[in-house]
Amino acid sequence: MRSLVVLPDDRPCAPCAPTLPPARPKGYCRPLPPARKRPKSVLWRRVKQTVAVLLVATLTGGGAYAWLKTDLPAQARLAAQDMIGDAGATVDMRLGEVNVQGRVHAPLEALADAVGVERGDPILSLDLDGIRRRVESIGWVKQATIWRQLPDTLHIEIVERDAFARWQIDGRVYLIDAEGKVLEEGDRADFHNLFLLVGEGASDKAHDLLDMLQSEPVLASRVVNAIRVRNRRWDVEFDNGIVARLPEEGAATAWARLIELERSHGLLRRDIKVVDLRLEDRLIVQLNPEAEPPPPTTNTPRKAGKRT
Repeated sequence: MRSLVVLPDDRPCAPCAPTLPPARPKGYCRPLPPARKRPKSVLWRRVKQTVAVLLVATLTGGGAYAWLKTDLPAQARLAAQDMIGDAGATVDMRLGEVNVQGRVHAPLEALADAVGVERGDPILSLDLDGIRRRVESIGWVKQATIWRQLPDTLHIEIVERDAFARWQIDGRVYLIDAEGKVLEEGDRADFHNLFLLVGEGASDKAHDLLDMLQSEPVLASRVVNAIRVRNRRWDVEFDNGIVARLPEEGAATAWARLIELERSHGLLRRDIKVVDLRLEDRLIVQLNPEAEPPPPTTNTPRKAGKRT
């Protein structure tokens, strides 16, 4: 059987022939992948990080020092206020009304002087923080909040302190709160119900005295005066004129002792002037020299009777 012979004209044409990769020349070898960079040592990275941190700290510290030790903040604030104030004046936003809330006892004159603004001032240039500090410097004012309401209103809301007692020193009388803060000078008639503290240092110890007295509210309500003796101890005067002398150390114990004596013997209802509690183991009572002596007792002779 004759084998099939493929002549040159019978070979597949180029478009029908499969696409083969080009033949590799002699000496060809596959290219190597790019060489990886050798990682830097951990020590070098730490050195760079340390240098960067020191540089940032130096720049930050130097800037903060220059900002705090110079008047740059004040100059920047003043420049900003001037710029804002000029802008507010340009658009005609000026102060027309001041609204005060929470005032009961604070003097209006002192409050007006502390605010220190006038109608027609550029409202955006007002120093609200400065106004707040001046208002809080008034004795009655415990806290102040200041804010603007554009276009023309300034709001001031204050919280006042509570009057606790009257304090007399060097012939003058002041109103104070429980922490000894002076509210105002003068013995106002509407505060005469408050008891009177007398002497140097009495205002600083007012809160401690209140805590001690309130252990017996009924007896505390009868206290009208408390005298600070040599800034060391208290003499407490009651509404009937009796004075209880308390010791320098252990005043609360002596006060509790007085409460017990009043409950058991009615000590403060007797005709006495002073109750001295300064000695722990004894009680010294001074009688009222104006008390009337008891009537003398007369012994009438007995008639002789008949003997039986």
